[in-house]
Amino acid sequence: MKKVLALAAFVALLTSTNLTAQNAPDDQSSAQYITNSPIRAYPTVERISGSPYENEEFVLGNILIDGKIVRNNVAIRYNALRDEMEIKNRLDDHNRTGRVLSKNTAVYVKILNKTYIYSISKNDVPAGYFLALHEGEKFDLYKKTYKEYVDGAESMTGVTRGIPAMYKEKESYFLLNKEDGSLQELPKSRNGKLGLFKDKKKQMKSYANENRLNVNKEFALIKLLKYYDTL
Repeated sequence: MKKVLALAAFVALLTSTNLTAQNAPDDQSSAQYITNSPIRAYPTVERISGSPYENEEFVLGNILIDGKIVRNNVAIRYNALRDEMEIKNRLDDHNRTGRVLSKNTAVYVKILNKTYIYSISKNDVPAGYFLALHEGEKFDLYKKTYKEYVDGAESMTGVTRGIPAMYKEKESYFLLNKEDGSLQELPKSRNGKLGLFKDKKKQMKSYANENRLNVNKEFALIKLLKYYDTL
């Protein structure tokens, strides 16, 4: 009888351990980069436009610390409204098993062909996640996606349709100066953007004109920065 009880206890312990392992992170160092904060669900609202996420669905990606992969093929989704990276072990895991990635400058993620870094507050730019678009010798180019929830409004007359609630999106571009570590939002105007290159503004302007570059476009900014590294 004692042997039977001992065997039953062992089986129960083994089962409990296996269940814990299934829900636990894949490695013992996960405390370095995954918080205990769960993914917070949004209430279901009818007639709401847009999404709080950059992409609604989780996709497979990698988590890196100081350039070294610590987790690969993990499910990741960027919550642009809360400026959080949401992590699950697998794509088919329920969202309630997910956790929020630690906001740390050494920790970043790669999703498909995109790299997201976390930057502390610099100059007048608040801390947050940025999409790395170009890494140059002197300048890096980043993009920041903002989401804002805007309440809807009912029609005052009943004749016209009301305005639905929406997640409003805005994008801004930033230039990181590697020499002094400053991060600056790119001005809206063409001359303002070219003026950031100071002593090489004339060459940059000539190059943009000769190649008919619209420096308000993302691909043109990247091409312009690549040219800057040749000067």
